[in-house]
Parts: sequence; C-alpha cells; structure tokens
Amino acid sequence: MNKWFVTLLASLGLILVISGCSSKSEPAKDPKAAMYDFSNEKSFVVYGEGIAPKNTVSPAQAIALAKRAAITDGYRQLGEKLYGVKINSTETVQDAALKDSRITAQVSALVKDAAITDATFRDGLYSIRMEITMSARRWHELFAY
Repeated sequence: MNKWFVTLLASLGLILVISGCSSKSEPAKDPKAAMYDFSNEKSFVVYGEGIAPKNTVSPAQAIALAKRAAITDGYRQLGEKLYGVKINSTETVQDAALKDSRITAQVSALVKDAAITDATFRDGLYSIRMEITMSARRWHELFAY
C-alpha cells in the first residue's frame, strides 16, 4: 500500500512539472486597455450667453448679472454635453385634435475644473467661452458605462 501511494504522488508531481504549472502568477492584463488610447486629452468648449436685465440699479450691476447668467448657461451646456439631457413629454388629445403639448428638459450634472477662456460684454449681452479639458484616461473612468 505504501508503494502504491508513493507511486501515485510521484506520478502527480511529474504530471504537474510536465504540464507547466507553477506557483508564479503573471498579473492579469486588461483586454479593454489595448482598445483605448489614453495618451491624449479631450476638450469640451461651450459658449454661454447672458442678457443684462433692464431694471438694475447701475450699469455695473447689469454687467455683473449678465456675467452670472452667461456663466450659468455655460455650465448648463457643459452638463448637457457630458451627462446628457432628460426629456419629458406629455400630450393631450381631445376630439381627435391635439389639445395640449408639454415638453420639459432637465440637466443634472457635476461639472468641475471648467475654465472661462474668453469673455465679452457688448450691447447688453455678456458672452463667455468656457472649456473643460481632461485626460482620456480620466474621461474613460468617469463616462465609460
């Protein structure tokens, strides 16, 4: 019985050596990593616009409020580009005719590190150029779903 057991263990050991099994393991390679080029950067540019209200105390207040509106518009546009827009629509039909149609759009986003690269105020309209740049790796981490 002992000879049989020793022969069995030796045979199993020989099979393991021949088959190439070893205790060293190589790190698993991500098959998706070869598909993406992470060396470049991705930039998104939007142009926000804001109108100065007519009922302001001073021209400085009008400019400040128009600038605030333009920046808010720029952030909204970046949110739309990066995360998309949720659209809700309802329609009411009565007597085979359209009675009421309502469409609402909603953006919900977190935008960080956006930079205003250009700003102008002319004829009551404040215009800005807003840009956000990130590495392709960061883009993939955030938006690959």
